[in-house]
Order: sequence, then C-alpha cells, then structure tokens
Amino acid sequence: MFGVLIQANSVYCGIDLTEIKLPEQCVFLGILRESQVISATANPSISAEDYILAIAINPMMVPALKVTLNKIHSVYYSLNSCLLEARPTASQSVDSDDSEGITSFNSTYY
Repeated sequence: MFGVLIQANSVYCGIDLTEIKLPEQCVFLGILRESQVISATANPSISAEDYILAIAINPMMVPALKVTLNKIHSVYYSLNSCLLEARPTASQSVDSDDSEGITSFNSTYY
C-alpha cells in the first residue's frame, strides 16, 4: 500500500476516483484529504494536495501503479488559471496589406 500526493498539475485534478484506469491487480483504497480518509466506495472527486491511497496485490505491479498515479500535464496547469494565453502577440499579428497572407495559429497544449 502507498499514497501518491496529487500536485496542482496532475491529470487527475477535478475527476472522480473511479475514472482512473489502474493497472491489473491494483485497487484504490481511498483518498487522504486533510487528515481524513475518504473511502474509494464514496467515489470522491480528486483535488490538489490529496493523497490517493492504493494497493498493488502483486508487488511486481507497484512501479506501474506509481507511474499511473503520478501523471501530470506537461506544462503548469491549474483548474483555476492557465498561464498560456490564446491571443496573438505583436510578432504574430497579420498585416492587412501583406499579400502573402501570414496565418497565425494559437494552440493550447495539455
């Protein structure tokens, strides 16, 4: 049994515990939140600073379980704010007199 601290940039922030697909022979025990254990049967929503408590029935599955539960977004991510802005900068602006027709693409990466 072990616990994994959920960081603010975890891919699991804001989803229900049962939405996570665990490796074979691994099960959730629950979540530890502010010194209180919430059972997995309650299917709690995961928040930053929670500890997900899980167990690997077969010890060989522990590394796979740790990798699964430690997934994070590739850039800083928060449900409340996003540091990536989807508006063009001055160097990306399109000049209406330009006959080449420069195109600007804005993307958000997760």
